[in-house]
Amino acid sequence: MRYALLAILALSLVGCARPGEKEAEKAIVKLLPEYLGPAKRYRTQVKGKSLGAVMRGRLREVHIIGEEVQLTNELTVRELTIDAEEVAADMKTRSLKGVGKATFSARIDERPLDSMARKRRPKLLDLKLALRGKYVQVTVRPELFGYPTIPITVDGTLAVRGGGKSLDFEPDKGRLTIVPIPEPILDFVAERLNPVVDLSALTVPIRIEKAEAQGGRLVLSGTIPPDEISRWSARK
Repeated sequence: MRYALLAILALSLVGCARPGEKEAEKAIVKLLPEYLGPAKRYRTQVKGKSLGAVMRGRLREVHIIGEEVQLTNELTVRELTIDAEEVAADMKTRSLKGVGKATFSARIDERPLDSMARKRRPKLLDLKLALRGKYVQVTVRPELFGYPTIPITVDGTLAVRGGGKSLDFEPDKGRLTIVPIPEPILDFVAERLNPVVDLSALTVPIRIEKAEAQGGRLVLSGTIPPDEISRWSARK
């Protein structure tokens, strides 16, 4: 009987933070459009050590999922996931004070990626971006000595540049053995297309560490540096 009572008490103590966690989740969802951008829907899950810690703005874990998030005027991502640990918030001002660690992942469909590239590079004739397996495929009609040539298609990958703020297209010369394309043409494509993705003006200070084409989507992953979060929060 004694052990049964202890077990019930332990379970009740574990769950006592839940009401505070649910309130924190609601508050976070209301703030996310301002911090990350408008979205079709945001979902959050918060874990705290105790009800008191949660009410003081001390959150052990915060898990955020955003669907159809408009990160910039040019780019909407299908799904954005953020996992943060040891989050400190000011409950009175409902502002973020600091984060111990934060990671993110984002899935971008082919269509918005292609649309963004064409809007950013309107002078590139017949430009089209496609995701084919693990490759990014670029079709364009380049100019040579000021004259347009025939359309070409080049496979390549996206390399992280700009301290994790942008992605550059890098042609894969190993896939040009069947129909070789002259070096000046490849240089033309890369120089005028890059950066394909530029998130330097993004509100939240993310740092891309990896970019991969997977099954018709571009998958980005990386971190949100704690020191940058602190500076960013102070400006909000």
